This record gives sequence, C-alpha cells and structure tokens, in this order.
Amino acid sequence: MRKPAATFGALTIVALLFSGCAGASASPSTETASAIASPPAASANGDVPPTADPASADPSGGLSATDLALARIDSIATPCELAEGLGLIWVTSYARSEVSAIDPATNEIVRTFAVPEGPCGVAVGFDSIWVSGGTRTVARIDPETGESLATVPIPGEIYDVQAGPDAVWATDRTNGTLVRIDPETTEISATYPIGTSADGFRIADDAIWVAADRSSEVIRVDPLDGSVVARIAVGNKPNWVALGDGLVWVENTGDGTVSRIDSSTNEVAGTFDVGRAPVYLAAHEGRVWVASSGARSVSVLDSGSGDPVAEIAFETGVHGLAAAAGSIWVLDLHGPSVLGNLKGTTIWRLDPARLVP
Repeated sequence: MRKPAATFGALTIVALLFSGCAGASASPSTETASAIASPPAASANGDVPPTADPASADPSGGLSATDLALARIDSIATPCELAEGLGLIWVTSYARSEVSAIDPATNEIVRTFAVPEGPCGVAVGFDSIWVSGGTRTVARIDPETGESLATVPIPGEIYDVQAGPDAVWATDRTNGTLVRIDPETTEISATYPIGTSADGFRIADDAIWVAADRSSEVIRVDPLDGSVVARIAVGNKPNWVALGDGLVWVENTGDGTVSRIDSSTNEVAGTFDVGRAPVYLAAHEGRVWVASSGARSVSVLDSGSGDPVAEIAFETGVHGLAAAAGSIWVLDLHGPSVLGNLKGTTIWRLDPARLVP
C-alpha cells in the first residue's frame, strides 16, 4: 500500500499502523460531488478560454490549480489513489474504507462501495476492481454491485497493486517481493524475491519496473519468469514509477529529484530537480507531472529535455497524481493544515491542454 502519512522534515516515509477489517460492500449509489467546477465554457462567439502561459506565472508559486481546473471534487474523504477503467475513474477513500467511481463525463460520483480497512492501492482489470489496504490483502470487488468476490492475503505490507494483460500484480514492501495473482483462480500463482524492498511499479509490454526505496534503485523484472533483468541506481528513496514514450520515470523522494531511464539501455538518461518531497508522478503526452507534498505543488517537465514547463501551486495538500481520461488528477490526502492529519477531501481534475506548448 502507498503509505499515506509522511514526515517530510527528515524526508522519511512513515508507515501507518493498521488493524481490523471493514464490513460488507454497499449498494451502488449515485452522488453528485460537492463543489464541482464546470469545465471552462466557450464565450458567446464560440471562442474557448485562453490557455495558461507558464511564462506569466507568479515566480513565488507558479500557476494555481484553478488556472487549469476542469473540476474540483470535495466529497471523497482522504482520497489515496485512483485508476481508470470500465469507463470510470475509481478512487479509494482511506478514512472511510471505500472505493468510489467518478463518471469523467459529468465529474459526478456514481458508485461507492465498502472495502477492507485502510484502502489505498486500486487497479481495474478482468472485469473487477482490485483494492489493496491495511489488512494486508488484495480485495477483488464486483464493479457493478460492490460485492466482495475474493480476498487474497499478502504476507507483508502491500505498497501497490496493478493489473497487467494476464495477471494482477502486487508489491510486498516488507519482504521485497513481487506477487503475481492469477485472475482465473484469484490466488497467488507466484512470488518473486527482487530486493530489499518493492514499492510503486508499472507494467510495460516486456517488463515490470519496480521502485525500491531501501536500495535507491529501479528494478526491471521479466514478467514471464520474475527474473531480475536490471538494477538501475537512481536518486535517494525512489517510490513511484511512470512510463511514457519508451522512457521510465521515477521520483526520488529523499533528494527532491526525478530520474529518467532509457528502457532500451536500462541506464539513467537524466536527473532533474523538482523541489521538496516528490511523491507521485505521471507521464502524459510528452510531459511529466510530479506531485510534491513538501511544496504543495505539481511540477511539469518536458519529457524530451527534462526542462521545467510549469509549477502549479495548490491551496490544499498534494498526495496522489495520475493521468486518466485525458486529464491530470491530483489527490489531497492530508488536507491544508498539517501533513499526516488525514483531513484531505479534494480531488482536482486539471486540463493539460491549457498549458501552452
């Protein structure tokens, strides 16, 4: 599970303590998210609003989230991670032990289901929603009814869960393993030791790329047999991975940088400073978006050059970030007061096209 609390003074990620298990799933519901901003409307003559110009940004804080906002959704408590699938955006609520679905056409919450306690990771695949959380399990949920179809116990702390073309995968941070779940049986079919830790990861056609913060490396794994193909030294405490244009990106929480890896050579092709405590990142249409909790901002880099494109300031906290439905979604887990209080309720939907080229 992606650990939702952090101490950023020492740039040290702190695991939460979990206990117990939540109850049965809820019935589907339709709820209109509070405080949703409408997408920018065309003027009377049909002109669309101008794009935001990074060159005109306030040098003290850059653009604000409202400059790019298509919507602001304030009705999911402590949103932890999101995933796109089945035409919806699925978001886990850590505090409420729920997973909710947002319709990207309307920005409304159309389903909410109860899941095991302390959920964070979420993936969509094989006609199911897969949720990992504090109970050291991966729960398989029916996306229509919310029924719990199966629960897969994992020996250690689950950092992340992803659905691949033929299996569901989870990282066991405690034991440094990559766990393969067979969707036909919903049972563990293989466990691969890969290092001293296994954290955020992404699945490509021929590789699984895993961040390992304890050894400060990215590990390339062959999904066919679980063998380690390469170990690539990166910055301090890498936690999250993004893929795009043949490149692998990883945020290094411990030193405020992002590393770019060339997947054809398995070598670092650049390291770029993005400021305090980067925690999530996503690649989208030639740009890399990096959420920094320490600065409550999102940095945007050009994926070709690594040059900064924009800095976007948030009045709320910044925890999660993902590219989905043609937009960038930014999650506020912690809230605007003190990091670690788990008071956040905000999901921002940003329009990446509103940044000028």
